[in-house]
Amino acid sequence: MGKPIERDFTQSKGILKFFPYEGAACIVPQTMVPSADANGKKIAKAGTPFPSNDESCKGYLLEDVDVTMGDAPGTYVYQGSIDNAKVTANGVTVEATAKAATPRVTFFD
Repeated sequence: MGKPIERDFTQSKGILKFFPYEGAACIVPQTMVPSADANGKKIAKAGTPFPSNDESCKGYLLEDVDVTMGDAPGTYVYQGSIDNAKVTANGVTVEATAKAATPRVTFFD
């Protein structure tokens, strides 16, 4: 027998303020997370600007993405309403240049 399939049905800590939203699939490069956390994991936090926190920003990661083992698939929000308090609680600070590059994303406090 093979390894059993494990599924996680818990609610993730989303960054959205309101539904609906529009997102796109992406590959999160391991280089987006410069160092591992206390558990040795490299996690790109939900709300992290993708692919960079500047005028090249296309959107914001919808959920945490584990890049410990290398580049990993994720989703970025390019249109919608984001709860800035949830993003800040994740330890993410979004630069004004990134916000300006994503006019279809609204941040709410």
